[in-house]
Amino acid sequence: MNYFSKFVLVLILGLGLAGCNTVGEVLPPNDEVFVYKLPYDLTYLRTLDVLTAIENWQLEETDKEKGLISVRDMNYSRFDDSDLRVITFVVKRVDRETTSVSIDPKSQKVFGGKKLLEAIGEALGREIKS
Repeated sequence: MNYFSKFVLVLILGLGLAGCNTVGEVLPPNDEVFVYKLPYDLTYLRTLDVLTAIENWQLEETDKEKGLISVRDMNYSRFDDSDLRVITFVVKRVDRETTSVSIDPKSQKVFGGKKLLEAIGEALGREIKS
């Protein structure tokens, strides 16, 4: 085998291995927990309102008794798995006048969760001030 062929073979193998190196990259988990001095029903309703109003995300499933709200990414214009992205939010009663909102641990690493959680935080923050 001549030197040029060996060089091309080594180059292709090197680039292939370098490409495999990025597969292990994982987003940091969105494990923030927002706590508000608001009643459970109001917190759940405002969280639901915010999530239904965000563009490219569709309401997938709700369960008020368990405090779960799931949304699905509807951005199909990309070639990745964006249609498989489902984020579940958990609204919990801390005590009689306090509730918390967080992302379920199973979907904390889904891309886009931070943006949705920030939108919920802004809306509930405005609710406290009013």
